[in-house]
Amino acid sequence: MKKIVMVFFNAACMISSLVGILHFFAPYFFKWYSYIPDAPIEIYHSINYINFCFSFLLAGVSLLFLIVQNKLFDGSRELKIFYAFFSLIWFSRIIIQLIWPWPSDLQLWLVVAFSMEFIFTLIPMIYFLINIETKKPLKR
Repeated sequence: MKKIVMVFFNAACMISSLVGILHFFAPYFFKWYSYIPDAPIEIYHSINYINFCFSFLLAGVSLLFLIVQNKLFDGSRELKIFYAFFSLIWFSRIIIQLIWPWPSDLQLWLVVAFSMEFIFTLIPMIYFLINIETKKPLKR
């Protein structure tokens, strides 16, 4: 069971890191600025800053999880909590997508893609919840 969970974990982290890396180029691939041609330069810079931070954090956190996965699977409580937050981020992405649908034909694809990524993150999260080890306090 642990090997299957590790496959889902690695897939989730690799997909997330790929999304983060590809998102660095999203404004140029999808010509984001063509939708706001007369916007002040501050708007362009704000979009760049937000996109850069999102991309850097998503790629970085995903890659860090790949690096520390042995400690996570060995039972690090702090890493499990951080991974739970990571899973919550993908769940919230689905909710946001449903509340504020993407105004194009991509809506269905985005819901499916984010749902699949959430499932990839959820399976390890369930495994971590099932395998919670309670540590007894040290006697003095």
